Amino acid sequence: MTLLTWVYRHEPSPEPTPHAIFSRTEFVRAGTPEQVVPWRDMWLQRSLELLRSLELPVSSDVASDPFFGRGGKMQALSQKDQKLKFEVLVPVISATDLTAVASFNYHQDHFSSAFGIYAPDGKVAHTACLGFGMERITMALFKTHGFEPKQWPTSVRQLLCLN
Repeated sequence: MTLLTWVYRHEPSPEPTPHAIFSRTEFVRAGTPEQVVPWRDMWLQRSLELLRSLELPVSSDVASDPFFGRGGKMQALSQKDQKLKFEVLVPVISATDLTAVASFNYHQDHFSSAFGIYAPDGKVAHTACLGFGMERITMALFKTHGFEPKQWPTSVRQLLCLN
């Protein structure tokens, strides 16, 4: 599935990247673990290549969601240990505190169990998703190349049809 979604979060910060409301283009895949994990990993690599072609200084790292409550730290550590979530990172506000512009998640059977989603073989499906923060990518482009798209590298302008 392909979705254009609005995300609503409460991330208090003076930094402009953690918007309370932002749009995300998201792709979701359901199937067996042998189908969804390689799909997620393939899209992580494709995304790095795509963003590098825009001459953005991207990297990727294992990540966790902002879990809350007493068990939140344990959930975050478990998510990282199992490599269930990766993020693509770009320096936007800081060269050391990088901004996530995309995320790649493997949910195992968490959502499928809750919503009764089954694979063709009758087993509970597993799901994975990936999402691109469109405003964050735009901010990364401005931070990297400046506020005048006419001054951006020719290859970037061509890829974005800005010529």
